[in-house]
Amino acid sequence: MMYLQRNTNSLRSQIVQSIQHDIFSNRKVGDQLPSEAKYAEEFGVTRSTIQKALKDLQQMNLITRVQGKGSFVHQTQPHVKLFNFKGFSDYAHEIGLEPINKVLSKKIIKKHGTEFLELERLRLLKSQESIIPMTIDHSELNLKRFPDLDKYDFGKDSLYYVIRRDYKVIPSLTTLRMNTVSANEELADLLNCDTNAPLLQARGVVHDENGEFVENVVVTYSNYAEFDLSLGI
Repeated sequence: MMYLQRNTNSLRSQIVQSIQHDIFSNRKVGDQLPSEAKYAEEFGVTRSTIQKALKDLQQMNLITRVQGKGSFVHQTQPHVKLFNFKGFSDYAHEIGLEPINKVLSKKIIKKHGTEFLELERLRLLKSQESIIPMTIDHSELNLKRFPDLDKYDFGKDSLYYVIRRDYKVIPSLTTLRMNTVSANEELADLLNCDTNAPLLQARGVVHDENGEFVENVVVTYSNYAEFDLSLGI
């Protein structure tokens, strides 16, 4: 039986990380993974815990699960489904990964006589074996509404968590325009892709519950990010 540290990370997260390690180190696309019962015996947990861990790995697009046949390796680098801006950290923890923010630039700029904080961050997900670049986020926030926001360390603090906690502002609605951009050398290096690779970029404005302006935002997504869209026709 594999030993799990029951007083640190959740069992589910540890199981996800362990299976990830096995996939990254020992498996190839198409390989069948052990059964739920075998994993439950190996980790000393219930089958329902294993089912949740496998579901997390499926959401990361690392495995496919076939009814009556089992789980199979789909790819050996995760492509993570991103749904919204404010759920990035919560979603990372749910699937057993650690969110990382690297501040690329932080400065005060003036627009129409008003001071704004201009913030650019590289957002990554860390697994046991690798660090996966997901997005580059460019934000502009009005310092009149958010005084001293430039004093925070957004390599450690979540921007939206700070806004909700310290300024009592809840980002609620965003209007975005999606387009593709060609990766220059800097983007290619940061997002681990080829130069001139097409990348999806979202550009728009975020508002709070009352429709008041929160930030201008530009988000450039890496090729590791995936999206599910449901459209009425």
